[in-house]
Amino acid sequence: MSSFGGVVSEARSSYKHKDPNEYGFYIACDDRAILNCVNSMLLNNGVLGLSDTDGKMHYLIDGRRGKEYAAMQVAQHVRFFQEKDTGPQEVDHAYVYFAIDTVLKKNGFDPTLVGSQILRYLLFKLVEEPVLLRSVSKLLYPKAYQVFRMTPSQVERNIRYAMKKRTKQGEKARVVTVIRHLLDASMEEMFRSYGRAGQAK
Repeated sequence: MSSFGGVVSEARSSYKHKDPNEYGFYIACDDRAILNCVNSMLLNNGVLGLSDTDGKMHYLIDGRRGKEYAAMQVAQHVRFFQEKDTGPQEVDHAYVYFAIDTVLKKNGFDPTLVGSQILRYLLFKLVEEPVLLRSVSKLLYPKAYQVFRMTPSQVERNIRYAMKKRTKQGEKARVVTVIRHLLDASMEEMFRSYGRAGQAK
């Protein structure tokens, strides 16, 4: 690369179209190039993995997206990257979250929005307790208070905003209708990908 701009441009492109079977090497020749390259990767992915000389991985999370996003990223990566040290229950939970993330992405939800993060959490709770869907305002939304410290009305407002901002907009639908669709799709994804119903324990 002739300049740090080229490095950053390629880093951004690589992270948007990353292949899990490929490795990326980025050469930065000064402090500004390093900062721009790291910033580009964080803007695109929200988290950056760094390996030290002992081969241990360290993860840099973009805290500019808010404390809720940072907390969710920490919890997610601790759960996924320590999966080899967990029991069957935690592994099942990881399968469920992977399926939910896949479905939310397919439906155009922005993972950096609080509403999308709330949906992700509530969908997991619904896999555990489908009965919560009988009353989203009285049974389901209060579950989000444990993590997001929001009232049911705040929960719905954030979910509506995430629905409005999704890249794949369809016909306007009620929040509960969207949640039912996402739950059904998540169950189908778990069955298709892992050969199981995906019921969390």
